[in-house]
Order: sequence, then structure tokens, then C-alpha cells
Amino acid sequence: MLKILMVDDEKWVRERFAQRIPWSEGGFTFMGAASSAKEAISMIEREVPHLLLTDITMPNMNGLELAAYVRKRWPRVRIVILTAYGEFEYARQAIELGVDNYLIKLAQTPEQILEACRKVAEDLEQELDIDHKLEMQLKLEREKEWARKRQWTERLLEGEGSMHELPVPSEWIAGVESASYVAGIMMGWRVTGSLEQGQATLEELVQLQCQLAEVLEAKLDAQVLGDGNGLAILPMQHSQLLLLIGSKREVPAFHLNQLARIVQEMVSSFAPVKSLVHIGSVEELEKPKWTGKQLADLMHKGRDGLAAYFYSEGEKPSIVLRRLDAQQTREWTAAVVKALQRENVEAFREAVSVMITLGVPPVHPGDLLRLTRQMLQPELVRLPDAVVNRLSGIDRLTTWNAYCEWWLATIDAICEWWNQQAQPPVTVRKEIQWMCRYIREHYQADLQLAELAKLVHMHPSYAGQMFKQEIGENFLEYVNRVRMEKASEMLERTTMKIYEVSGAVGISDYRYFCKLFKSHTGVTPTQYKSKMG
Repeated sequence: MLKILMVDDEKWVRERFAQRIPWSEGGFTFMGAASSAKEAISMIEREVPHLLLTDITMPNMNGLELAAYVRKRWPRVRIVILTAYGEFEYARQAIELGVDNYLIKLAQTPEQILEACRKVAEDLEQELDIDHKLEMQLKLEREKEWARKRQWTERLLEGEGSMHELPVPSEWIAGVESASYVAGIMMGWRVTGSLEQGQATLEELVQLQCQLAEVLEAKLDAQVLGDGNGLAILPMQHSQLLLLIGSKREVPAFHLNQLARIVQEMVSSFAPVKSLVHIGSVEELEKPKWTGKQLADLMHKGRDGLAAYFYSEGEKPSIVLRRLDAQQTREWTAAVVKALQRENVEAFREAVSVMITLGVPPVHPGDLLRLTRQMLQPELVRLPDAVVNRLSGIDRLTTWNAYCEWWLATIDAICEWWNQQAQPPVTVRKEIQWMCRYIREHYQADLQLAELAKLVHMHPSYAGQMFKQEIGENFLEYVNRVRMEKASEMLERTTMKIYEVSGAVGISDYRYFCKLFKSHTGVTPTQYKSKMG
């Protein structure tokens, strides 16, 4: 609703306007009535109204003088002049001041006063509607530009060589483009409350990042930065900002420390976050034009500076983060991928156990997240949808504890998925479920459909039809699939000879076993054993 304020030095007039006019029916909120121009100005300073009704004849500062003052200081406030006189001179002066209406207050009924205010409000609402549309358009343009910045910096951090040779868009670094010295202050944060990091969507985190950048750009003026210093802010991922402080002369370290504290206070006062900060060294710029490589170097240094916070909920710890060896990374990845491809629960749990022990001694979090993505690639291995969805939020894991919890939940989700696949759906008839369980527990025995049908009190032919209908494959196909799964595990995890594996899964004919194994895996048992070795 539109806010309205009236000014009159006569109490009975103020009471009449406050009590007898149904402002809410006209779409207004009556803020109150001031007894003088001075009081009115004080009220406007606390809360600006949309519409001001003011008497003309008041002591010290009359209504026309007040209108002139308000028009100059708050040009968007609409003004209606109230007077008990009908002289043309007052109306002429009011028109020259650009007031929106002129009312003879004693000659108007409450309804007429309300109607006159409504006419003024109609024009005001049209302006507000246009302003709102323009504001939304500007917001959309800012969001698009911010998204472009994020995409650009992400590509830069991924190490694309072609990006390093490109100049940085000048509009993004306008504040430091011509600087001789530059220092990077890397700001990071962990959100708390309703936007807690593990629960917030990526869109919410990016929106918060953009808002924090706007707040810092607005408040870090020349007075705060220091004479001759400039500022450029660039996004990194979703919860980091790189503040580039540029200067014609070298910036003292104490000034950067002071500036970092100011920035942390601004960030914490704007949103419920735990702010993190890393102050980079002051560097002298040799090239007149900024290149992608220069900016990438600053970003990498800033990100590495914040990495230690991964292992701390409080202050930044004094630790040295180790980097993972490429050969060791390949071996760990191969072990996990192999276990996932074979859907081997024990091998998988053993292979991924290393991931929740890498915190001692601490590993650089960038290496941890990179290794995690290499191990869990939907293009290489079958994963449940729940785990694929969880992978999209891995960049939001900002602490070692959250990372370990993520892995434990992911391991459980994968193993539970395998378990559900191994068991017939609960919608399958109980008799068929029992037959499937029996086959998996006695795969090495001489399994006959007639014998199992008898155990579940069904006719063999009917049991065979029902098995095919419920499971999707006939009895013998299911038995052979289970046997080949067990044979694959034995060839991979034991030193048993191929003929020994054949007998262990209930197939006495060695040649038949080899033929059956190749039809299920695509390779012979010898080739499979050699490959796994």
C-alpha cells in the first residue's frame, strides 16, 4: 500500500484527516500527521512516504517552503497542497513548485479528499510499475553478467591454455586495469542457518555470492580502500570472491590486513555466514594489459590459501597440505572403478576406505574432490540416480567432516542399491522370491526347477511360467547368470584354477563353463583372469 503523511499545525485538522478519512479503502497507509514542517522532515528522514499532504499557512516554514524542500531532497515524493484559502496566488506558486494537486481542505468531503489522492496515486503507481520493470530488467542483466563471469573464471581455473593468452575483459577489472601493484584478498564463507551449505541449492549460493559482491562494491569506496587504490571483484565457484586491490604504489601489509577485517565485518553483517579470508602478497605488474594467466595465478594462490580452512571449523590452521601422487591416484581410481563395474560390495568398501583416511596427514581438498569425480563417473560405471545427483553437490563440501559424511552416505547408497538389485522386487510373488534366494544361496548345487517348485508347492510347469513372468528370464538363465557372477568374483579375488572355479559354481563340464562365461562377460575365463591380474 502507498504511504501517506500529512502536515498541519491545527490539531483538529490533523485528527479529522487521521480518523475520518478511510485511507485503507483507498489503498493507503496513513503514516501519521505532523504539526510542523520541521516535524514532517524528521518523519520523512525516518521513512519516506509516497504522498505528502501539507497545509500552507504554518509558522517558521510554510507549506510551500516545505514542498520546495521536499521536492529538492526527495523528488519522487508526490505533494498535495491543503489550504483554507482559495487565493489564486497560492495555487500559482504551488503549480510552479510542481505539486500534484491543490485542495481547499474545509470545502472537501472525506470522500473527495480520498478521491483526489487516488488520482495522484494512479500516476505514481504507473511510475512505480515502470520503475519495478526497469529494476527487474537491470537485475536480470546483472545476473547474466555474473553468470558470464563465473563461467569465465571456472574455465580459467580448469587450466585451458587458450584462456591464459586472452586479455581479461576490461569492464571486469576497471578499478585495477592501470594499476602498477596488485594484491588479492580471497574471501570465502560457510553459510549457516536456513541456507546451510549442505542444504542450500546452487542457485541460492550463487545469488548470495552476487549479493555479497554488490554490497562490497557499494561500501568499499575510496575512503575505505585508501587514496589511489582501486577495486575489482570476481567470483570463484559459488562461495568465494577474489578482491583485487590495485594501486600505483606498493600497498603496505598492515593496510591489507585492516581492509580484510573490514571486508569480513561487512560480509558477516550482511548475511549469516562464517567468513574465511586469505591475504595474498603484493605483486608488481610488468605487463600493461592483464592476461588470463596473470589472473589465474592470483586465483590459484587465493584458493590454495583458503584450502587449510577445509580441516578447521574455526581459525585457519597452520598446516602443510600434501598433494596426491599421480600414480597413486590412478591405482586408487582403478581399484574403485573395477569394484563398481563388478558390483562387488566387499571390494568396493575396501577400495573407497582410503577416501575417508586421507585427512591424516591432510590432503589438498582440490585433489580430494578431483579424485572423487574420477572414481565415480556415470560414463564408466553404473550408479544409482541418488548418487549421480549427489555428485552435483560435491563442490559444496567445504569441510573434512562434511566430506567424510558425504562418502559414508554415498557408499551406503551404492551398496543398498546393489542389494536391492540382487533381491527380487517386493512385488514379486513370495514363492518366486524364495526360489531366487535359494538359487543365490545354493548356486553350486545341482539345481532343478521341479525340485524348487515342489518346495514352494507349485506345479513345475506353472512355476516355470510364473518365474519367467515375474523375473524377466527363465529359471536356467537366472541360475547361469548368478553362477557367472560368482565365477567372476572367484577369478578376480582368488588364485583358484579355472576348472576349480567351474566346479565351485556347480558346472562340471569345463568347456560348457568357458562357453557360458564368455557369453555373459564377452571374454574367456583365461582372458578375464589375465586382465584382472
